[in-house]
Amino acid sequence: LAMTVLSLILGISLAYTSSEKSRTLIPPVISKAFTVSDGAVDAPYLQMMGEYFLKLKLNVTPATVTRQYGLLLDYIPTENWSTVQPTLVKDAERVQKDNISSRFDARPNHTHISLESMQFKQTGTLTKTVGERTLPPEEVTYIVQMAYRDGLL
Repeated sequence: LAMTVLSLILGISLAYTSSEKSRTLIPPVISKAFTVSDGAVDAPYLQMMGEYFLKLKLNVTPATVTRQYGLLLDYIPTENWSTVQPTLVKDAERVQKDNISSRFDARPNHTHISLESMQFKQTGTLTKTVGERTLPPEEVTYIVQMAYRDGLL
């Protein structure tokens, strides 16, 4: 009986340790230290990845839009791919056809991170150029919804 109880305790302890094991990952741009485990990420990691996703979506030119959106699609879960991919394809075609370039400049003190809902919220200025004409800059806020399952964002 004692060996069974000890084995059970060791098994639970091992399962807990493996699920809480931390590892360091390298996102495309590192601006501060962060930690991730099999089941959770911390706020700096969520912020860096949110900034990366906004960069891929919003900092585009006709020459880069296909590559940028392709990289963004690598992070889309398979169950959402069929709804997101056609939208990005249409947007990329419009960017190329109308010769649109855009740039998003984040406001440093206008960031909100929610670990509970896995959201990154960023306010900034979106500037677009159509051909040679620059449109008036827009003050915009974006919310990037993420999920972290089995060690994958």
